[in-house]
Amino acid sequence: MSRITVVAEKEVRQLFKSRNVMLSALIFVVVFGIFTIPAALGGMGEAGNAMDTLGFYLVLTLGIFMGYLFTAQVFLREKQSGVIETLLCTPLSLRELWSGKVAGVTIPATLLTYFSAALITGTATIFTGETLLPSLPVLFHIIIVVPAFIAATSGLIGFTQFMLGMRENQILNFGIIFGIIFLITFVRELAGPGFSVTWGVVAATGGLALLIILATTWLTRFLSRERIMVTLRE
Repeated sequence: MSRITVVAEKEVRQLFKSRNVMLSALIFVVVFGIFTIPAALGGMGEAGNAMDTLGFYLVLTLGIFMGYLFTAQVFLREKQSGVIETLLCTPLSLRELWSGKVAGVTIPATLLTYFSAALITGTATIFTGETLLPSLPVLFHIIIVVPAFIAATSGLIGFTQFMLGMRENQILNFGIIFGIIFLITFVRELAGPGFSVTWGVVAATGGLALLIILATTWLTRFLSRERIMVTLRE
């Protein structure tokens, strides 16, 4: 078993033991998965296209928010509690520590996102009275691209939480996550109701996620134990 896997398993177990965090995430998913669907379908025209739009944008937004919520627990929590000091004394490299934590965030966030996708599909089917399923590009987007985007945003936020002090983290991480969500919403509005999700759109979205992951992985070379220790007092 690799050291990255050990870190990931530890983070997943701790997240599932954090009942308040998991309950908050579940409530958020249920509210958006049920109560926003009737209004959203009513303003999107044809039901099939509306389902694809919801599957592409809403599921992605929910996944990113889940990643943001869990990242605060996995990265920032350990800096606040001082646990990170113990981890820095282990044989783990900083890249292994970062990678394991990102995987530990991505796994439960992805599971909740899959649940939200099923909830959205079921609610839309009940609301319209017809069976609504996402198209193949959107299904691929939900299963593969959304988890990649969760890992990308979680990795970027986790990197900044390692690099920056407590006060800077709270401001910057809020800006990163809601900046990304605002960008998704802006693109959705710019595309208009006639926008259709194609394989090209899904590939571009997946490419962006991969680019963020590669860029952040490269940036981890600038992490240092000394820098992280300094941020604990900032």
